[in-house]
Amino acid sequence: MTSSIITVATMKGGSGKSTLASCLAVHWHLNGRQPAIIDADPQRTIARLAAREKALGGVPVIEDATENAWKTAQRLVGTHDTVIIDTPGFRSQATMACLGVTDFVLVPVKPSPFDVDRMLDTLHILINGVAGRRPAFRCVLTQTTRDSVIAKHIRSELVESGFPVLDSELTNRVAHGP
Repeated sequence: MTSSIITVATMKGGSGKSTLASCLAVHWHLNGRQPAIIDADPQRTIARLAAREKALGGVPVIEDATENAWKTAQRLVGTHDTVIIDTPGFRSQATMACLGVTDFVLVPVKPSPFDVDRMLDTLHILINGVAGRRPAFRCVLTQTTRDSVIAKHIRSELVESGFPVLDSELTNRVAHGP
């Protein structure tokens, strides 16, 4: 199996990047793969989670919120099946550099007009290319309410606009909000 770099990126904070990256890594780890996560977000969400006892079940997390996070990813490719990069929720040198070396980009988006608007900025960057490359990407709806009208509407709008959207969604993890 060839190693790959997957970057989770969008220029909008609070979209579910860290949740998506950590869930994907743990899922693969539990299924016998050897993923690693690079926490390139200065908020350190995944690094803080990993510091808890048994938090990510043994998935290695490397903190590198510098513009050289892409170099860290390339170093890890030889020793891990997949390297997942969790990027900041804003446009940064670190994000742009990581997008320039990634094999695949997951673009999380909450089903709201504001989140879609910021996500479109990310898609524009990917479609126009980064560092002379146009990485493959897919949008993934996050923080959805099962069978909600807004999630169905946002999904159909994205698909009708020609954007690739994964069938799977990350649904809200709480039954009732505060």
